[in-house]
Amino acid sequence: MEEWTSSEARTSDARPEGACWRCGAPAGVLACVACGAPQAGVADLDRFAVLGLPRRLTVDRDDLEQRYLAASRAVHPDRHQTADARTRSLSLAASAAVNQAYRTLRDAVARGRYWLELHGVPLGKDNKRVPPALAELVFETQEALDDFRTDSRSRDSVAATHGALDGRLQGLTDDLVARYRAWDAADPAAPSVLDELKTRLSEIAYLDTLVQDVDEALGI
Repeated sequence: MEEWTSSEARTSDARPEGACWRCGAPAGVLACVACGAPQAGVADLDRFAVLGLPRRLTVDRDDLEQRYLAASRAVHPDRHQTADARTRSLSLAASAAVNQAYRTLRDAVARGRYWLELHGVPLGKDNKRVPPALAELVFETQEALDDFRTDSRSRDSVAATHGALDGRLQGLTDDLVARYRAWDAADPAAPSVLDELKTRLSEIAYLDTLVQDVDEALGI
């Protein structure tokens, strides 16, 4: 990719903090309000800040959509494709950050996982221990899969189990969204909230893995 010149870099370094690197006017978070130039440092922001949202677990979907569309238009590479090298580079970086923020925040589970990351307690990739609350459902699923592997006529039983898993997964996700509102009204960063959020996300992750196992068995 073409690099911007050293003179351009020196000019931007001389700008006062919060000013656009190109024109010197007060800059927005993503793009300058005066000349429209994408700004540096967008990728270093947290995903709430990228879209101008307050840091909380509950997100208004309509508001999120509007913010995403406005942000995407402001920094989209197509808008800056004939600009100088630095503008194009910043546009690509800002656009990637906007898309990543949107993908994370529009999904309640992804948002919860990111919330844990922000507070230094990531969920982790391995969820091999069976959550106690799901032990009975896990046993029934494994039993149905074992029967199906030895007798394909038990497909209906596996399909029924799939439906039960989907229902439980949706129920856990709906409950999570409801709890987000309650936690936001109190203190969503409290250690007790983070512990409970981690437990519930672990249950959802384990169930999602089970659903994938059943999908694979059924050839879905």
